[in-house]
Amino acid sequence: MDNVSIRPFINEVYNQKLSLDKIDEIYSVFETIKGFQGFKGVIEYLSKWLYEKYKIRNVKFETNDIKENKRNVLFHKGLEIDLEKDEDIVYSFSIVIQPFLRGDLSLLFDSVEHFEGTKEDFVYIDALLCEAALVIKNSIINNFLQASSIKDSVTHTYNRRGLDEHLEKLLPLARRENKEVAFLSIGIDHYKAVIDEFDYKVGEKVLIALADILKSHTRTSDLVARIDGDEFVVVLANVLNEDSAIMVAKKLIEEFANTEIDVGVYSGQTLKKTICVGISMFPNDSTSVDQLMKNADIALYEARNNGRSQVLKFEEKQEGMIDLF
Repeated sequence: MDNVSIRPFINEVYNQKLSLDKIDEIYSVFETIKGFQGFKGVIEYLSKWLYEKYKIRNVKFETNDIKENKRNVLFHKGLEIDLEKDEDIVYSFSIVIQPFLRGDLSLLFDSVEHFEGTKEDFVYIDALLCEAALVIKNSIINNFLQASSIKDSVTHTYNRRGLDEHLEKLLPLARRENKEVAFLSIGIDHYKAVIDEFDYKVGEKVLIALADILKSHTRTSDLVARIDGDEFVVVLANVLNEDSAIMVAKKLIEEFANTEIDVGVYSGQTLKKTICVGISMFPNDSTSVDQLMKNADIALYEARNNGRSQVLKFEEKQEGMIDLF
């Protein structure tokens, strides 16, 4: 929408309540945020504008999945905002992003006096946010699309593409800083038996339960990815040595073995599964991602040959032992 068409549009919607100066400023903000790549730049600019204009320092934006009854905070600056407790000093604005997904912007004022002193400009703020809504909506959808291209749709861990993208940054940094990185190849013992005994839905529950264990028992700097079927890879950034990686692997094995998975077929029926782990170390075993993944897979294969809940570190001799056919 250009500067010529935006004026009659805003005036019509807001019944001539806005001056031309305010309409021009709305247009200026709209043109600025339109040029940002991604949601973060858009919301940070709007947050800065709200502070400079009205000294609003507490801003939160979250998505609300109405179907799943889930909220996800995408941006939060300043104090925590309680919509019920702070009702008298909170300004809220909602955006429909998708049929069952809403974006909620909450602005917390410093006091009732601050809120009341700004109230006469709420129409102006509302008009500006209405213009910004399309940009915000598109930026969130683009973020979702970008995330979905590097995330596994079942477990919401990274897929192979997402893993490769992160490793492109992680490994050169580890090489420069002379740090070790551990690759853990993880497979569920006798996973096919779950599908045969139950169905693919129960199989997915097992995958999700394992993904949750891997994410909750590794650091935010580590990477968790589902590569194929029941196989996951955990990349431990900046580990002390292979003994540290083995300790993490044993903890993951223990935690998953103690996890009860709701089968959902019969009331109260649960399922327990186990995993095996193969480990390959960067840079000692290789500096190539493909070779590190292959080495970890070879170690996993040998670990599975030893039984359930096994962990094995890759050794050069294993490469000649594996039977590929």
